[in-house]
Amino acid sequence: MAAKVSTSISFRALEKLVIKMNLCLKLEIGQPCYGTILIWTKKVGLFSMQPPIKKSDDWVLIIDESIAIGQERLLVIYGIRTSELNFKRALTYSDLTPLLVKSSNIWTGEIIKKEIEGLVKKWGNIKYIVADGGNAIRKSIRLLYKIHVYDITHKMAWLLKNIYCKDEAFIKYTKEMAQMRYKGVCSSIAYIIPPQQRFNSRFMNLDILSDWGLKALKLMEVSAKGSKLYESISWVNYYKELIAELDIINKVFAEIRRITKTKGLSKKTVNKVTKIFGFKTENKHIQYLKEHILDYLGETLKQLPDEEKILCTSDIIESCFGKYKNYMSQNSMAGITDLSLCLASFTSKLDPEELKKGLENTRMEEIKKWSKENITETNFSKRKKTLKI
Repeated sequence: MAAKVSTSISFRALEKLVIKMNLCLKLEIGQPCYGTILIWTKKVGLFSMQPPIKKSDDWVLIIDESIAIGQERLLVIYGIRTSELNFKRALTYSDLTPLLVKSSNIWTGEIIKKEIEGLVKKWGNIKYIVADGGNAIRKSIRLLYKIHVYDITHKMAWLLKNIYCKDEAFIKYTKEMAQMRYKGVCSSIAYIIPPQQRFNSRFMNLDILSDWGLKALKLMEVSAKGSKLYESISWVNYYKELIAELDIINKVFAEIRRITKTKGLSKKTVNKVTKIFGFKTENKHIQYLKEHILDYLGETLKQLPDEEKILCTSDIIESCFGKYKNYMSQNSMAGITDLSLCLASFTSKLDPEELKKGLENTRMEEIKKWSKENITETNFSKRKKTLKI
């Protein structure tokens, strides 16, 4: 069970791994089938979502929603108490408490507000909520009169989008990268083609654009002029200034993320961020980013004057969604099912006694009941009914 929750190994592969271990190491470990491991994962997930006997009044919520094939959207809410925040390192899965995993065809601000109000009754009061700038989530926080700490990664991506979404040089550069990849993927220069761009999260991953550009420029310097290799990447030289600018911004932002995600947001970290921007530059884009990043950090601190350090990142929930999508990758057409309970099981501390308690005390009837209350009709179920007609 611990091997499944703490890794990305598939259910069937884990079953075969146990068999191989027994054969090669001459062990006598019980060999659960993949279906049993699947049930165990759900049980641990549901057990992890049981509310405590005593409520707390210092919860920080981390909220996000994910889209699957079809209309279903999965809303996930994790919680962590401010008294348990460790600002000597980044958050880990085991730091989190899963509060809500629920799917719906639509999530409005009013609906999310009701769900959070239900959590308050079960778990206790909320100090602030960390989330991106999604309209529905932002509205629900406003309706609750709670403090919204805008995730710093999404904030920086939003600022970059403001700068580059209409920047002529940037648009041309990314288009030429895409064209070179398309034309060269089956050619003799396939080994140097640009990486595939992630259009849905382009401004959160600008480093892939600058990193490849810098390597291409260096390759030009050592390649013979007139050679096929040289000619295939010579166009990159036109964007030399843009690539250098992106490289500086990526390095600055990487350092800001490292500081704020491990040390939290405080007056000390704001001073450190200010020093990062201490170099002299006349670049208007870098000056714009400096001004708005420092404004964002300052305004966030003003919202929570009583907090010495503030959690300002929701990256951990993005990581959980990524791991969940890996679980679902072999059968993405199924849509959102009760396997979404794995999002709760990820947070297990993997203590043998706790795992045993969760497996023994959680019944299949409880999983079925949870599924009826929290999961809409799956794509697989709809498909099965429709194709029978």
